Amino acid sequence: MVKVFSTEYLNSVFSAEDKYEGFINLAFDLLNGREMYDEDGREISPAAANDKIRKVVFEVLGIDKNSTKKERKRAMKRHGLELFEVIEEIIDVKISTGFHDTEIWNRFVDSRNLKDGDSQEFWTDDKTILATAKVSGDHHDLIIQRLGEGESYTVSTSTYAVKIGTDIDLFLTGRIDWNKPVDKISQAFVAQIQNEIYAEIMNVGTKIPVPSQFAKTMELNATNKDAFDTLIEDVATANDNVPVYIMGTKTALKKLNKLADVDWITDGMKDDVATMGRLGSYEGVTLVEIPQRFALNDTSKKLVDSTKLLIMPQVDNKFIKFVDVGETEIVEAGQNKGDKMDDIMTYEVQRTMGIGVQCGRYFGVWTISG
Repeated sequence: MVKVFSTEYLNSVFSAEDKYEGFINLAFDLLNGREMYDEDGREISPAAANDKIRKVVFEVLGIDKNSTKKERKRAMKRHGLELFEVIEEIIDVKISTGFHDTEIWNRFVDSRNLKDGDSQEFWTDDKTILATAKVSGDHHDLIIQRLGEGESYTVSTSTYAVKIGTDIDLFLTGRIDWNKPVDKISQAFVAQIQNEIYAEIMNVGTKIPVPSQFAKTMELNATNKDAFDTLIEDVATANDNVPVYIMGTKTALKKLNKLADVDWITDGMKDDVATMGRLGSYEGVTLVEIPQRFALNDTSKKLVDSTKLLIMPQVDNKFIKFVDVGETEIVEAGQNKGDKMDDIMTYEVQRTMGIGVQCGRYFGVWTISG
């Protein structure tokens, strides 16, 4: 495979047949911990693979392992964007696959990737209340709409960015492996989107169609057990008597222990309490833990409300709508105040994505007071 790049310089670097394909395959194998082989079919170590990747990166930048920091800086200024053009496919795949690594995502997120030909348009299949949350950075602009059967809507997108630079230089000098800068980029995007999704899952409780019946604020104790059980039953009944989930943070789910009378806790449930700190199910109702997250660089602010439990029907109801434009763009970033002139250049890895919430079924929310 001979890839056509945006500059003649890059095309000359990868002019040899299969050179780019060999580089990409080796980089993916190293990232995924697979066995790796050289051109002669001999297995090579991760250290040897890193050296091979580093050699190609040196070639793209027009330097070698003996280049000084000043020479590396000049090389990044001349060829930095070209280097990222070479590796952007790796970053694209790493980010896209990272989104799907959680049970929450696979159960509740309807994901679209525009690069793969998916449509940004979603459709309603019955008359529901539609609540979309347009997420821009850390701000949530909530829009409430009522759509009828067969109507369409789109999820607004915003651009997210991660700064890089120093990690590339550490790789060039052999102080870190290839996986470190690529993982750091993908993990930053995945963490940001997962944070938004977990927060939106719990925020969906503010869009309940009939607050008096499906939204309760009470202590979670034996006195209110009948009211809690009634809420579960009402959600199931409103959705043709399907089973339901109880969703919440670990802290919220542990409060269900107050309702757990020894007469109906099985030995298996007791084991769940001992190993997980919460019940594996509540009277046959499956519990789904929403991971707690801190706000970016602020451990005093938690993103997921631990005073709420959601009662969600077990139907094909992927109510979180996620749109990923699917292409990573890397641009030069301006220097920050206080940066030294001899610092390695920094770049922004940008990706355009959007999150929405569609409440397509009746559900309940229990706000734990007291």
